[in-house]
Amino acid sequence: MHIEIDEIAKNFRGTAALHPVSLAIPSGAMVSLLGPSGSGKTTLLRIIAGLEQPSSGRLLLDGRDATGVPVRKRRAGFVFQSYALFRHMTVFENIAYGLRARPRRRRPAESEIARRVGHLLELIRLPQIAGRFPSQLSGGQRQRVALARALATEPGMLLLDEPFGALDAQVRRELRQGLRDIHDETGLTTVFVTHDQEEALTLADRVAVMSMGRIEQAGTPEEIRHRPATQFVRDFILDAQPAPARIDSGPAFAEKDGAGLLRP
Repeated sequence: MHIEIDEIAKNFRGTAALHPVSLAIPSGAMVSLLGPSGSGKTTLLRIIAGLEQPSSGRLLLDGRDATGVPVRKRRAGFVFQSYALFRHMTVFENIAYGLRARPRRRRPAESEIARRVGHLLELIRLPQIAGRFPSQLSGGQRQRVALARALATEPGMLLLDEPFGALDAQVRRELRQGLRDIHDETGLTTVFVTHDQEEALTLADRVAVMSMGRIEQAGTPEEIRHRPATQFVRDFILDAQPAPARIDSGPAFAEKDGAGLLRP
């Protein structure tokens, strides 16, 4: 699904959360909305999903004006930072929920629902947890189940709001690659919000850097990293670069011995 954001603005009680912004998201691309808290990135994502209406401007999906189209007709799969899983339902029931909630004439047969859920559990590499409840899962497992639930209804676009924000660094790194693999396999247009520069620059095909309700720069990770268009982008990306290590004495390089200790 091709997404076009055309001069969209959003005001809350007279305060501008988004100044007029424009952005084209190609069909099948993975795009990150990157910026600090308060930059407007989540507001823009919610407008794409239909959870917020813009104060002005248009949203086009596959060339058609979808600005006033309700959420249920936008074919969007949405993954919240909190995962929003139903605690009283098993993993299988959580993933199947969107299919079973369809009107009767569009609802798949139970055998088809079981097939789809089984396929999605394989896709997220968790085929063994269908009968568990969310309280029995780790944070990383809950995130993957939320992703499977969003994919179950075969959406035209996948929208994720800080999908790894509640997880520790090691789990985040593992799940990033998992999300990228799923994106490559499904070919879905994917838009995710993050404040993590490394996450955006390593995962996305294109990055839109936002600040104070404006898009400062949109481009490939290479362009953002090496050809920042504004001082804000330059400073924001530089803030994420690791400081070079300083060694006052001893060898410049070291490696671990068999006991896991560093040696020259």
